[in-house]
Amino acid sequence: MAKNKSLASESSVHDSVGIIPLADFQSVVDSFFDSRDEGTVGVVDALLSQAVLHRASDLYFEPWKNGLVVRLRLDGVLHDVARVPRGHQERIIARLKVLAHIITYEKALPQDGQIEASAKTHQYAMRVSTFPTVYGEKAVIRVLDSAKSLPALEELGFSPQATEGLIEWTQRPQGTVLLTGPSGSGKTTTIYALLRRLLQGTERPRHIITIEDPVEYHLDGVTQSQIQPGQNFTYDVALKAILRQDPDVLVVGEIRDSETAHAAIKAGLTGHLVLSTLHSASASGAFSRLLDMGVEPYLLSTSITGVLAQRLVRRVCSACAEPFIPDVGQRSRFGLDADIQGFKKGLGCDLCNQIGYRERTAIAEWLSVSEAISECILHRRPTREIEELAQDEGMKSLFTDGIDLVRAGVTTLDELQLVVYPEDHTK
Repeated sequence: MAKNKSLASESSVHDSVGIIPLADFQSVVDSFFDSRDEGTVGVVDALLSQAVLHRASDLYFEPWKNGLVVRLRLDGVLHDVARVPRGHQERIIARLKVLAHIITYEKALPQDGQIEASAKTHQYAMRVSTFPTVYGEKAVIRVLDSAKSLPALEELGFSPQATEGLIEWTQRPQGTVLLTGPSGSGKTTTIYALLRRLLQGTERPRHIITIEDPVEYHLDGVTQSQIQPGQNFTYDVALKAILRQDPDVLVVGEIRDSETAHAAIKAGLTGHLVLSTLHSASASGAFSRLLDMGVEPYLLSTSITGVLAQRLVRRVCSACAEPFIPDVGQRSRFGLDADIQGFKKGLGCDLCNQIGYRERTAIAEWLSVSEAISECILHRRPTREIEELAQDEGMKSLFTDGIDLVRAGVTTLDELQLVVYPEDHTK
């Protein structure tokens, strides 16, 4: 605990010597309030800094009946790390508002702001969102990686088939490429990895424009814009205006409604390469989702080049991984045979905060629109039929891709079943 005591004695945590174990967060928070009259600034600075050092994607300040609970989201999983007495709650939230340049006295409405990159945040920008609750205001901070830390496409963990497919799709002069998956599945990171690859291409420069909500990463060489619904600058309005700017590559952050869907799909038919995201449970389900939005089947069958559905799974910590044999019931549920060589599980160590997992990797199903699949779309065939046809043509399902990683000792069945249910993938 020597590090914790020295930490509490400094004006801000960025002057401290390093990372603090999750189990010690509460004592560090308590030490700020115990040793000072005003510990709010020190607590906030400490927590922001430690969120970065722990590679957290989000930092939560949640007001509950008995106090303000502090939580970190590490590799997609929430961890309760500290509790702040209710008497300090309002000052903590007010401090976050000051850093994010939002109105401190507005407590009845949600607000959004951004903390600029600085020494206390280890040069990471952070997006702040506040929300009123029955026990006071809640604040969630999203840690935004710098452009330098954006991974290359080959580093995301996709299978060689999916990586090569994405590269081939984006080498085409026109067409629509869709990425699907729930929130937090890495779709935005994949799009930026594709943009980095396009910027590094030596064939010819491309005019790239993005419409996002919000802009999370800044890339030189790309024209980026952020929608402002309150000022009637929506995806639909922005998309129609941008098409008059003659882009070669157009990124639409998310297809949310019929107007945006029609405009994006049509742009893919008129000499533009369109990259966008869509909420769909599977790659094959993207077509029914767009049909439900009113997009005509003939537009989908001719504009969409391919769909990538992705999820993120935690990797077994390499420092504490050991061979592991799942029980018979679990193997049966996943349809696994007796060949269980290569399975691993993390026992927990200081490097992974005793969790057993460290960092995440992607699993994906990669659906390329062939002539046969195009015909299915044109005739509004059921999603299951399109999925079976795609698998016959070589598509590996999310479930199968995940099982391959389990067999390779990269992740576990426990982790896989959190993101993909085996009963949903029987083939």
